[in-house]
Amino acid sequence: MPAPTLAASLAQHLTHIRHQLAQHDLVAMARQSGFLRRAPRKIPILDLVLALLALAVESCLSLERVAAVIGLAAGTSYSKQALHKRLTARIERFLAQVAVSLFGQLSQAPELQQWLRPFQRVLLHDSTTQALPERLAAAFPGSSNQRNRRQAAVKVQLIGDLREGTVQHLSLSSFRRNDQAAAPDILEVVRPGDLILRDLGYGALQVFERLILQGAFFLSGWSAKLTDRRRELLRATEMNPAPAE
Repeated sequence: MPAPTLAASLAQHLTHIRHQLAQHDLVAMARQSGFLRRAPRKIPILDLVLALLALAVESCLSLERVAAVIGLAAGTSYSKQALHKRLTARIERFLAQVAVSLFGQLSQAPELQQWLRPFQRVLLHDSTTQALPERLAAAFPGSSNQRNRRQAAVKVQLIGDLREGTVQHLSLSSFRRNDQAAAPDILEVVRPGDLILRDLGYGALQVFERLILQGAFFLSGWSAKLTDRRRELLRATEMNPAPAE
């Protein structure tokens, strides 16, 4: 049996992804986020999401390129002007909802369900950085290159509940607001009995203490710097004990 051509192989992958997406109620998510207020006239929601997933591997995009791929997925023409009208804050929350819903599939295995049963929610807190055109450096400053030219980048912070597949928190900021500065964001949504999953970048002793006081559980990376900081805080407490009531 001859090996499938590249085009046939890509078509198989797209069919599989389309099938996976069809298992999620994308229309309901779009309505809940406010992105969809009436039945889509031209571009079905499934085709829109499929096109955006296909574009995820590309690092340099234009409105014209994105609109062309969306039109290709839907089997119709789609202009960059029409796309520009849809680029509001609502699409950010919709796409975040889709991402969390897809990640939520990871917790459906019977073993994981049993392990996660003691917790009310399983909150995954993570971030990603996306480079932007240089003209946006004033609003979203990024790092400086070797020629000391200002670059632009946006930092996306996302907190999602893996058990329910819902977005709990979403924020956009400049590259300079790192994960350490975003560590307290979890305090806005945490509830007693939640399990929080975060990497070392969010490690902050003050935040850990508040999570414990609120009855939450967490898994986080640890470093020698955190150990040293903990010793400093304990030493300061011993030297300045709280007054007795």
